[in-house]
Amino acid sequence: MKQSKLFIFTAILSCLFFLSSSALMSQFRPSAIKIGYLNPKDADPGMLLGFDFAAPIDETVELGISTNFFYTNYNKVSTVAVADPQGGIQETTKQQELEYTTFSIPLYGMVNIIIPSTRHFGYQIHGGLGYEFLFNKENNYKEDTSEKRRYHGLSWEASAGFHYIIGSRSSLTGELLYHSSKPSRNKTSSKAGLPTWSEVNLSGFGLRFGIRFDLM
Repeated sequence: MKQSKLFIFTAILSCLFFLSSSALMSQFRPSAIKIGYLNPKDADPGMLLGFDFAAPIDETVELGISTNFFYTNYNKVSTVAVADPQGGIQETTKQQELEYTTFSIPLYGMVNIIIPSTRHFGYQIHGGLGYEFLFNKENNYKEDTSEKRRYHGLSWEASAGFHYIIGSRSSLTGELLYHSSKPSRNKTSSKAGLPTWSEVNLSGFGLRFGIRFDLM
């Protein structure tokens, strides 16, 4: 299992190295800015912010690199007291007990397939394969403790959607996204000699909207 993961990771790095070679890199341009929403299995729903950098292969296919930052925040707040109305308003005293902040950074080698339909409308398919880093911070104000956790692992995403041309080199986009990732940490062996680790399942569906730039 470890050897297969090592092989996959090496293949991904080789792909990213190829995409980042000086010959292709000289053609890389910003190709899209996207904002959206992701609902992962083991974390609260959060916001997405994505960037694509690509080089055109022809009028239909692009190759490049992309990232899709994910951020979510959870706060546990309780009511301490409610004051009598004064001046027509009611004042409530709150206290924050817990705060969880989750942030992930993936890096993908990607392919975009652009399918024209009409003069102003078309479809697009996106796929990305790479590696993801997850950072989680927990603040327990009630017990005055703080803990940081870092995870990492393989990741991939796929999306399908539309684009609507609004200018000579720009279009609006909308996509349905599936993101798959199970970053892990603390890989050790149990007393019985069995491998153990802790993981977070960030897999889930999401939506993205943005602006796409024509590379041709």
